Amino acid sequence: MKLQEHVSLAPLTTLGVGGEARFFVEAETTQDVIDALDYARERSLSVFVLGGGSNIVIADEGVMGLVLLVRIPGIVCDVQSNHVRITVGAGVEWDELVAYTVSHGFIGLECLSGIPGTVGGAVVANLGAYGAQCSDTFVSAEVLMCDDKTHTLHTFKNEDCDFSYHDSMFGHMPGKYLVLKATFALSTTGTSRLSYKDNRFDLNKLTAKIGHEPTPADVRAAVLTMREEKGVLRSSYRSAGSFFHMPFVSSESYTQLMAQTRELDSAKEERLRPWAWKQADGTYKIAPGFLLEYTEFQKGYVHGAAGISPKHTLSIINVGGARAEEIAALARDMQREVEKLFGIHLEREVEYVGNVERVK
Repeated sequence: MKLQEHVSLAPLTTLGVGGEARFFVEAETTQDVIDALDYARERSLSVFVLGGGSNIVIADEGVMGLVLLVRIPGIVCDVQSNHVRITVGAGVEWDELVAYTVSHGFIGLECLSGIPGTVGGAVVANLGAYGAQCSDTFVSAEVLMCDDKTHTLHTFKNEDCDFSYHDSMFGHMPGKYLVLKATFALSTTGTSRLSYKDNRFDLNKLTAKIGHEPTPADVRAAVLTMREEKGVLRSSYRSAGSFFHMPFVSSESYTQLMAQTRELDSAKEERLRPWAWKQADGTYKIAPGFLLEYTEFQKGYVHGAAGISPKHTLSIINVGGARAEEIAALARDMQREVEKLFGIHLEREVEYVGNVERVK
């Protein structure tokens, strides 16, 4: 274990804000992780596990405890007739894994192309996009269970993980579970199974465009193009990704919302369709970006060093030299405006690390 002190965390995040880690360990093996946790426990230090640095905002004061950067590598394949099981180190970049599977013709992860972060973080957050979720192909994970006295290795299967929309059991109790490796089951035959549709992407349109059933490489290329158009590729802007979850509303609330938005601006409501998706239980999932389009917080909005991506309403960006408190203040203003206008609270998707919100 190589211990460092006073390490700047901003360069290790996609948003590029945050202070220093008082103590810092980059772990490439399970033993590195255990040694770091033992060091922290012996000194009563809090531990924050850092993966790819996406989906988080770190406080300007930094982290007073120990930051554990998980960099466990490795991709191992076990091909079995018409499917393959891939076991991946938690520190592998998620998109590196997706690119690897697509290059080998494996089917199942292509819709999740271009998303920043690590495999470990993807499992914890049940990463999802364009009609697919990490849990769709997840088989099991090797996990270090931590308490005040011990660290023990366990294997958790898919059904053990309580996966839900952008969430899992691992995310419910931060610090108790540390994902070390994950195994996924992918197909080696057939075609991509796509359910997502919007004005940028539709399987039938893609098939017609390329003249054949889309391969994983075709789907990956289409998804990367969409993400570039929305400005959410890592190369586009310094952001933490989509800042807010999609809210779910009752059928009655959906009907009211449709009437209200049409009254405010019927042309905008029509242009932004689809902005709601009916669920099996009768509720509707609402696009938060659609709600924000009826406020001042639209694409390209800037206040100080924080702003909103010119391409994606849900992406709060670091315009240049932003502080964490500026990012949090903008997010708070966006939430308040939507709640004031529609009575819908937008829950944050990103995690705040430390005292990010100075003002409640």
